[in-house]
Amino acid sequence: MITKKVIYSLLFLSLVSFGCKEAKPKEEKVKQPNILFLFTDDQRGGTIGAMDKYNVQTPNMDQLVENGTSFTNSYILGATTAAVCSPSRAMLMTGRHYFNIEPNVYAQFAFNKEDKGKSDKLTFPEYFKSNGYTTFATGKQHNGEPWIERGFTKVKSAFLGGMTRHFGTKVKDYTPETGWSEGYKDDEKFSSEVFADAAVGFLDSYKEEKPFLMYVAFTAPHDPRTAPQEFHDMYPAEEMAVPENFKPQHPFEIADDHIRDEVLAPFPRTKAIVQKEISDYYAMITATDTQIGRILKALEASGEADNTIIVLAGDNGLALGQHGLLGKQNVYEHSVSVPMVFVGPNIPKNEKNGALAYLHDIFPTLCGLTGLDIPDSIQTEDLTAVIKGDEKEVRNSMFYAYNSWPGEGYKPKVNNHGGHRAVRKGDFKLIVSSKKDTYNYQLFNLKNDSLELVNLYDDKNYKGIKEDLTIELEKLIKEVGDPADLSKKEFGIFDNPEDYNFKK
Repeated sequence: MITKKVIYSLLFLSLVSFGCKEAKPKEEKVKQPNILFLFTDDQRGGTIGAMDKYNVQTPNMDQLVENGTSFTNSYILGATTAAVCSPSRAMLMTGRHYFNIEPNVYAQFAFNKEDKGKSDKLTFPEYFKSNGYTTFATGKQHNGEPWIERGFTKVKSAFLGGMTRHFGTKVKDYTPETGWSEGYKDDEKFSSEVFADAAVGFLDSYKEEKPFLMYVAFTAPHDPRTAPQEFHDMYPAEEMAVPENFKPQHPFEIADDHIRDEVLAPFPRTKAIVQKEISDYYAMITATDTQIGRILKALEASGEADNTIIVLAGDNGLALGQHGLLGKQNVYEHSVSVPMVFVGPNIPKNEKNGALAYLHDIFPTLCGLTGLDIPDSIQTEDLTAVIKGDEKEVRNSMFYAYNSWPGEGYKPKVNNHGGHRAVRKGDFKLIVSSKKDTYNYQLFNLKNDSLELVNLYDDKNYKGIKEDLTIELEKLIKEVGDPADLSKKEFGIFDNPEDYNFKK
């Protein structure tokens, strides 16, 4: 029999239990990680002190390497134009191979100003903005104003173009509410400092609950290499080591071997000229590293550092005397390799990962690291499983391509611009170069010959490897949508100019 005393006791316990449930703290919604993207211009892969490859001082980039995962085999796919950074950035933004960004990048990202920036392909700032991120940009924007307007909620000190002087860089601001400001400049400040000022200002004033995505795109170490003098003083030219694969000139005629980048110094190259180029290049990198340090310090002061994914990358490499070249209009390792470092929550520290990676893997990888679905428009790979150690690789071969752009007024009968196609698989890399009526073939063992000095193509001992790489190259050409035909002069690229929106 249940007595009143028992009923009262049960009622009391029920009320206590109910009260305890009410008193339980509410679970706070976990905030999505912020993203800080640090992007350099013409910084070759390995030009970070902590990568132990080149004697350049980068204490702040070193810290990122030590706090995160670095890819030691990270590359760009290539370019359609001597302005390599433009298609490179278009691929980064969209996660697509440059053959498949409409209107085609042969026109859109080079000389056809009417079409420039009109691609409707989804960009990563646009995608993260649609998923609740406040998006901010500063620095070099090289793919047209429409992409900037679609992708960013705030733009401060944006440089709209490919290259410029580093003191007195003309920049603009933008918000959807105010539109674009008039251009302005500061003749006293180095470009990297101008962009760091904008980034630090954003971090210092950010009070929103929403996560942020910051895209900080430096114009350094692109020429003209005019860093503040104190950084040039750190690298006396006569003390710079000349690369082992230095040559006075390239051993055979190749695409764009007399393009703007290549005529920055006379032919033949001398060791003294190359030493000066390297000295100025390192000064630019160190000067920019100093400004990166300011941004990282501001991130720490904001209290958001522990919940921020930091990506450090570059848009293409540079020869600087290797193989007798100065520029990036080729597919040698020095010109297609780029730094790529990921730092942040649950990302392994001080890891140097040798998996093959493209710069435009960054879009899907940021989706993977933040838990967002990868858009259907993406054509490249998510590196998240590789970063976390769940997978060894996402690909076992790499494709590289370069074709020069003849510019407006192009005449189809003039087929002498040249191009390259290349494939890397395992330790070996095959390069096919076409110029005028001549083909040249190079086969390198990158494990034993990372500087690409010993051409094994005619060595009968490598016949099987050569055949395997040729088959792989043909397969990858089709997979990425490249119209190149390796049996045709200039790869047949200029046989059908209408395929590229060429202005005739």
